[in-house]
Amino acid sequence: MTDTTTPATSRGVSKRMLLAGWAVLIALIYLAIGTAGFTTIHDERVAAEKSHQARMTAGPADALPPGNFVPVTTGLYLDGIETMSLRDSFWTPTFYIWFRWNGDKALNPGGNFRLVDGSITRKDLQDEYYGADGNNYQRYRVSARITKFFNTTRVPRDGHQLNIYVEDSRFDATKLRYVVDPATGISSRVQVSGYNVAHQAQQVAKAHAYKTTYGDPRVEGDGNRVFSMYSYGIDVARAGMGVYFKVFIGLFAGITLAFASFGLRASEMNPRFSMLAGSYFGAVANSYLAGSLIPSAGQFGLVEFVTFLGLFTIFFSLIATIVSIYIAAIKGDKELSRSFDMVTLTVAALGYIVVNIVLPLSAG
Repeated sequence: MTDTTTPATSRGVSKRMLLAGWAVLIALIYLAIGTAGFTTIHDERVAAEKSHQARMTAGPADALPPGNFVPVTTGLYLDGIETMSLRDSFWTPTFYIWFRWNGDKALNPGGNFRLVDGSITRKDLQDEYYGADGNNYQRYRVSARITKFFNTTRVPRDGHQLNIYVEDSRFDATKLRYVVDPATGISSRVQVSGYNVAHQAQQVAKAHAYKTTYGDPRVEGDGNRVFSMYSYGIDVARAGMGVYFKVFIGLFAGITLAFASFGLRASEMNPRFSMLAGSYFGAVANSYLAGSLIPSAGQFGLVEFVTFLGLFTIFFSLIATIVSIYIAAIKGDKELSRSFDMVTLTVAALGYIVVNIVLPLSAG
């Protein structure tokens, strides 16, 4: 039986196999990057949601020590947020807080409360009432600066829970316990630039243990001091994709320039290299802009994945350009070089677009 396969046919099959293998390699690289990014960012999102829920969930009843305590009904109305800085890890709320209790007015919960992880910058007594029947009431308007180490893994598609934690600075849970007031709320005027504010406040009263006796000789053993803590929280989340595109518009422009370089033939090597160099410097400059939004951290999040993907794509385009020039100039196969460019452009562009859709969606 005679083999009818010609050398030309064999070379054609080899070229098609080369192009197919190259396309599969590109697809696998983008699949690996996309999978790693999706898994990391999605897991962080789930962990953040669980953390938010845990903060606003009351602990077990036996976490509070027994004692002849006074229940103090407490509520809070958030009136405004002046600043929220992810990079500097703080936010500055203004709010009204009130206390109602029955008993000795010397308990003075309004005069003795403090903020956990925060400092009061201004505190004005708005109203007070001490009834002959023992019913007492105090209301304060407070401006504060609260430290919060924001989870920046999903920036700029992030969401956060802003919490205000209130404790009495004098009396622990054996003497004073907070009870939440249903009148708690949030003003419709509360806004945070770039975020949607959920105008539905959450609140809970729970135990907060300090693993020390503060050296108090009246406390036996090495037991903890447990305080009643009033927790207030609101959720904020990014408003759409506008900020995402605004942050990465320079990077996307650079990637577009890199892909456009494949429109030139391998013989036009100087313009192709110039376009790739320009896209690289644009991507690096954009990485500094994106990095300026968040504090320095060891976490690899959405900003880092998108930036890495862009820089990798430009580097990969440079390698593909060198291979294409080698095929055309050294091997003398201009047709294969052109096909190589088109396969690279098609698969890499498709992979880049798909991963850049998946990553922000995984962040929320």
